Parts: sequence; C-alpha cells; structure tokens
Amino acid sequence: MWRSIILLLIVPFTTFCTAQDDQNDSLWNVYRTPGTPTRNKLEALNLLTNALRANDPDSSLTLAKHMVELAMRANDTFMVAEGLRKEGLAQFTKGATKKAIQLVDSGLHIFLLREDSAYLVGAANAESNLGFIEQQETNMDASIAHNRRSMALHLKAGHEIGLAYCYNDIGRAHRIQGRPDSALVCFAKVVEIAEKYDDEAVASWGYNNMIVTYNDMGRIGEAIDLAYKNIATMERLGEPLEIAHSYVMLSDLRASLGDPKEGFPSMLKAHELFTEIGDRPGMAHSLSGLGSLLFDSGRTDSAIIVLKNAYALEKEADLKYPMCQTMLLLGRSYRLMKNYEEAENILKESLVIAGGMDYQLNISGTLAELGKLDVVLDRPELAVTKCKQGLVIAERIKAADERLLNCECLYQAYKALGNGDLALAYHEIFVGVRDSLSLESTQRKLTQRDMLYTFNKEQLADSLEYAAEREQLESERTIESLRADQNRNRALATAFGGLLLLGGGGAWFVTDRKRRAERFEKEAATLETQALRSQMNPHFIFNALNSINAFVQKNDQDSATSYLSKFARVMRLVLENSRHAEVPLNDDLEALRGYLDLERMRMEKKFDFTITVDQTIDPEEVMVPPLVVQPFVENAIWHGMAGKEGKGHITLSVARRGSQMVWTIEDDGAGRHAKKEASPLGQPMKKTSLGTAITRSRLDLVQKQHGGKAGFHYTDLPQGTRVEVEIPFLNA
Repeated sequence: MWRSIILLLIVPFTTFCTAQDDQNDSLWNVYRTPGTPTRNKLEALNLLTNALRANDPDSSLTLAKHMVELAMRANDTFMVAEGLRKEGLAQFTKGATKKAIQLVDSGLHIFLLREDSAYLVGAANAESNLGFIEQQETNMDASIAHNRRSMALHLKAGHEIGLAYCYNDIGRAHRIQGRPDSALVCFAKVVEIAEKYDDEAVASWGYNNMIVTYNDMGRIGEAIDLAYKNIATMERLGEPLEIAHSYVMLSDLRASLGDPKEGFPSMLKAHELFTEIGDRPGMAHSLSGLGSLLFDSGRTDSAIIVLKNAYALEKEADLKYPMCQTMLLLGRSYRLMKNYEEAENILKESLVIAGGMDYQLNISGTLAELGKLDVVLDRPELAVTKCKQGLVIAERIKAADERLLNCECLYQAYKALGNGDLALAYHEIFVGVRDSLSLESTQRKLTQRDMLYTFNKEQLADSLEYAAEREQLESERTIESLRADQNRNRALATAFGGLLLLGGGGAWFVTDRKRRAERFEKEAATLETQALRSQMNPHFIFNALNSINAFVQKNDQDSATSYLSKFARVMRLVLENSRHAEVPLNDDLEALRGYLDLERMRMEKKFDFTITVDQTIDPEEVMVPPLVVQPFVENAIWHGMAGKEGKGHITLSVARRGSQMVWTIEDDGAGRHAKKEASPLGQPMKKTSLGTAITRSRLDLVQKQHGGKAGFHYTDLPQGTRVEVEIPFLNA
C-alpha cells in the first residue's frame, strides 16, 4: 500500500480539471480565430495552460507567458495575475521550484490589490498552490500556514468548495507529520464539502487520502471499503491519471490478500497508463510497485533490478518521499542477498533524506532495517538503540507494520545479548502485534469476498484466475441447461411424434427438431469457446511472466525498463482481446507483433521476424478468434529458435484461400525433432503444449459455430518447421 501512499503525495494538486481533447480543439479555435475579443482569447489560454500542464509542461509554460504578455497589453490586471500563477505552476511541473514560488507569489500580490470575489478566489488559489509546493519541498508547517490563509480568502469570497482543496493539503501534511487522527478529520471535511456540491472528483481526493491513512493505522478493512468505492468513481469519470492511480491501489489490495502475483496485472496496467500519459513520477512508482511485488514473491534479485530503475527515475525527478521508500526496500533486498555493505549504505542515505523531511513512517521502518543489519553484523547494542527509537516513532504515529518490525528486531538483539527477560518481553509484543495483523488480514479477506458481490464485477476483470473460473462455471451450467432442454425435446418427440405424424405435422417436427439441435450445438459451442478463451489467457500470461522473469535476471536495467513498458502494452492488448469471441485481425496482429518483439528482446535479438497480410484482406474488417495462432508462434521461438545456432527468422503471413483464411507460421530453426535439453535461459522444455491443445479445441468449435474448415497441420522443412492454421473468413 505504500505505493499508493507515495503517489498521493506527489500528484500535483490544482484547482482546475484537465480539459478533454475535443475541448482543447475548441479552445485553440477560439484563440486563433481573427476578431475574437482579447478577454475570450485570454480565457482560452488560461484553460489551455491547465490542460497541457501535466503532459506538455513546456507548451503550458509558453502559453502562460504569452497570456501574461497579452493581458498586460490589454491592461487586464486579473489575467496578468492568473497568467503569472499558471506560469509558476508550469515551472513547478518542470522542476524549477524557486521560479515557481516567485511567479505564484507575484500573482498573489496582484490578486490581493482588490477584494471582489474573483480576485479573492484567485488569491486563495495562489496561496493553496504555494502550500502544495512547500509540501513537496517538505516544509509542512509552511504548507499548513499557506492553506489556512487560503481558507480565510475562500470564506471571504463565499467560495466554500475551495475549502475542500485546503483541507486536503492540510490533511496530507498532518499525515506526513505522523498525526493520522488529525489527517482523517481533514479528509472527512474534504468529502463532506465535495458531496455537498456534487463534485465527485474532489471527493475522490479525500477518499484516496483516507485510504492510505487508514492503512498507516492498520485499519485495512475500512481502507478496502473506501478503495472500491473510489475505483468505481474514477472509472465512471474517465480520468486517465486517476484511473492509473486506481490501478496502483487495486494492485496493492489484491497483493495484500496474500498472493503478490495477484497484484501484477493491475500494476502493469498502471505502468502502461503512466507511460502513455508521460507521467514520470507515476512511471517511477509503478516500477517501484513492480519491484515490491517481485520482492514479496521471493524473486529478490529481480526486484533489485526493477527497484534500481525506479530509484533512478525518482532521483532524476527529485521525488524525495518515494525515493526514500524505494531505498528502504532496496536496502532490505540487499540484506537478504547478504550484500551487507550496499544495504547499509543505501539505508543510511535513506535515513538522512527521511530525517530532513521529518518523514516519520520511513524513519521508523529504516531504523528497524538498520537494526536487523546490526544484529547480522554482530552489533546488537547498536540494534537496540536504533529499534527503541524506531518503536517509539511507530507507536506515536500508530504504524502497525513498523511496530512489528522494530519489536522483532529488539527480540533478536536482546537474544543476541543474552538478556532473556527483555528478549521474551519484546517477543510477546511481537507475537501480539503479529496476531493482530493476522486477524486483520483474515477480516480483510472476508471483506474482499463480500465485495465481490457488492461492487462492480468489472473491477476484477483482469484477475485472470477468477475470470477463468467464473466463465468456466457459468459455461458448464448453461451447457447442462441446454442439454437438459434437448433431452426434454427428445422426450416430447417420443410422446407426441405419432400424433404429429397423423396430423400431417411430421415433416415440420423433423425440421424443427433439426433446427433446434443446430441452435443448441452453436450455443453450446459459443459457451465452450468462452471457457477455452478463459484458459488461453492465463496460459499466455504465464509464459510471458516467465519471459520477463528470465530477462530481468540478466541485470540490464535500461533494457528491463523498456521491456516492462512493452510488456504492459502487450498485456493490455491480450486482456482486452480475450474478452471477445472475435476481434479484428489488425488487433490480433498487434498483440502478436508485441509478443514477438518481447521474445526477441529476451533472447538478445537471436531472431528476426516478418508479418505480412494478403492485399486482398482488410485487417480492420476481417474478424479472427483472438490468440488462436499464438501457441504456434510460441513453439517457433521456444523450440525452433532456442535450438538453433546463429540468428534465425520467423515469418508470419495471412493469406486468402477461397472462402478460407490461412495463417502460415514458418521458422528456419532446429526443427521439431531436434534434441532439446533445455529452453533459453535454463527454463525446462515443455513436453506438451497446453496452448496447442487449447487451440485444437478452439478451432473445432469455430468449425461448429461458423461452418467451413478449421484446423492446422505441421510440415517439417529441410531447416525449420511450417505450420498452417486454417479458419473460415469471419467479417465484422
């Protein structure tokens, strides 16, 4: 959950919503149209600076400067001040903090020259912006002071909704200072005011911060309740950045159920969204989240590689809060890998940075980790000193996990010192805290189970195992129901067949029975196809995850980061495509191209590939079952390319053969009968292909549903293998 905590700390808190693309076009038209009144142009520029600030801060800065110049020529004092404020926010987004403060402060002084409501709200927004900037610079008291002045100005202007912004920032400052109860009071006020004015976006800020605060306090059940409520809101609002944050939260919640692997799909989606948006803090923290999941899965060496990439991005952007947490996890990973020198260096650095920010939660956790390192290095006295300090902090800020870690370390330290009484005392505290957290975990699982029935099932669509089991069960039930209907029809035929024949209805009955049987076969085939798709999807993801695990073990940080981004893209395509019985050929080819590119990266460009489509085929109009040829592409890589000496080539082509579509997958590899002792990177070679077996069943069902011919056959070449997969043409 700490990933969600950090993301909330670094998301810029602005007073305007980002405009949509079509709105941006309209604003550009207003600004560029000759004869448009200057005030209208200024208002258009004002909104455009907001819309562009997150994704294109350079353009936002240019427009803000132009806004100031145009307002000065028009002698529009309000827009001069507003332009300076927007210029400051753009500078802050670019990392120029001092310039940002100077510009926003200049705008503030102009706003304060008048006391009508517009100027008062402008001044209140400027004070709030300064409060947020100071918070990012770890000056919590200054941040609170700015926001209290902002509240006074909002009240004077009769702008009550503005109070929600201030309460949000003050609450975050309290939480960082280790005052969770005060923070919750502030976040509850945010929600109260937002709901009064029916502002779901603002309410979501309050809910998000309440979630992470509850987590700090160990109140996990309440955190889960609010998380699902907020995820549904963000999906409904369609805010890309907030949706990405929601995926981070969802990943944390799933992983908290006891299996870290459950968190991978959502965290990968978050990383992809952050990458598409260009949000580098989000990219850094989704990478850090992936590193944490790898660590929790026991893949410590892989975790270190991913975490180092996250740390590099955080350091580049000077993101102190998330950097501290990533450094703490890196230190823990180094300790478990017995790299004690690296562990101690990075933990001490993290402690210095956290101390400078008064980041109490991180200080407590880092002291516990340094204490454990002292025990390992036979320095139990130092461990006692550190962990007593860490325990005091954890108890003061009500941080259950940090309390557990410090008590565990104190038990180990006193045991090493031979002080049995104190060791036993801290062991008892440790067991009590652990049991309490275990009980909370059980309650959390029960809450989660209940929510499967209460909240929108779409929120769990990318939980592959759940989706597969659900579809399989539903399919089996419906198939059985259809079969029961068929049996009843047969019974009716036996009972009334003679009467129908006597009445001249025999021909009708036979025809109707045939029609019903055909309909049953098609319906049953459709449902069985759904079940097989649900099996195919986890198969693909399992193999892809094996690939990414093998790749990160190579310790190539830059390539690992690139690979993760591409992997997230492929995962999204696969998850989306697998929800449909048929998809456009172009969509399926895009997923296959991404998969081939990933495998080529993993195998250090051991092969090239070519994808061609017959000119008579429109890839946007022709439909295909998703991933139906992926197992054959997989075999060409794992069996053909793995056993080949030198560089290989894989060709994937799609052609027309009468009313049939023919896929051809051809490789110049070792061939099907070559001896293969092991797959690339030491992975055991599979004796049978689950993917191929599923595909055979899927093709049989395609034939039942659509007619025509559907199947595949292999051809052994002098060098390599060719597979032809044939299906009927399916038009959109």
